[in-house]
Amino acid sequence: MVSRDILYSVAKTPTGQLVKAGEAEKGVSYFCPACNQTLILRKGTQKRPHFAHKVLSHNCTPETALHYSFKTLLFSKIQKHINQQLPLEMQWNCSTCGGKHTGNLLKKAVTMKLEHNLGTCRPDIALLDKKGRTVAVIEVVVTHHIEQAVLDYYKSNHIPVVSYELQSDEDVNRLNTDILTPDNVNVCMNPKCPKCGNHMSKKYLLIIDGDCWKCGAPMKVAALRGDQGYEGDFSQYDIQIAIQHGVFMKSHYSRTAERRYTASTCTKCGAFVGNHYLFTDYIAVLSYNRQEIDVGYYCPHCSVNFDDSE
Repeated sequence: MVSRDILYSVAKTPTGQLVKAGEAEKGVSYFCPACNQTLILRKGTQKRPHFAHKVLSHNCTPETALHYSFKTLLFSKIQKHINQQLPLEMQWNCSTCGGKHTGNLLKKAVTMKLEHNLGTCRPDIALLDKKGRTVAVIEVVVTHHIEQAVLDYYKSNHIPVVSYELQSDEDVNRLNTDILTPDNVNVCMNPKCPKCGNHMSKKYLLIIDGDCWKCGAPMKVAALRGDQGYEGDFSQYDIQIAIQHGVFMKSHYSRTAERRYTASTCTKCGAFVGNHYLFTDYIAVLSYNRQEIDVGYYCPHCSVNFDDSE
């Protein structure tokens, strides 16, 4: 939901350049980026620096100005990288696999256009390859979410969508960093499950320096963590890596689970850490030092493991 106190934080100079209120100077003429009417700079003590219309404009809103300003500043930032033939790193939290991805926004793009007409829609920014094909689009959302028909068009034409959801005029400061951090990217970098075809999630092996719950002797404990939660058994690859890092792994029969599985075992008294107590007694005890090791992927849809060794 958009904040109610969105302010005009960006204005245009007489030469058409965009300037933020915090960097603006008194005595200079400024204009609204949305309606081109005169703005005045306000730098007080009660509100952060902002601009205001000299004459009230009924056809202009700060949300409209924010959308235009962010889109234009983002366009300018990307254009600089294109002109210098530099990659532009982007990081996003993936809603598909639950992990975090990093990628080059300009991997295929060599040019871009504002409000490029695709027939069905006009994305805020369209990234084009050397043949003029749209290889990705960027949408800036302030008040209105992207229409489903537009999303369906992008999906049917295999066009990746990068979107920013702005909540405040201060969101323009998100463009100050070297790495872009959009709110949503409908691309998952992880491989697909060979069984069900869905994107898999990352799986990590935790090596925890703990103490035996029974005799108190120092004991290394292995546990698994997945980007979308993981409660599966150790694969042979997981066991091999755990042993290499000093964990004594042995097969035990659990009366609680009524089945046999491989678990971390105390070398002194032979007690093992059952899955039932693994989280509360070891994973959740933050005072225990631990190491996290990437051990491949797993499918949260059908519980298939795909180890780095494969």
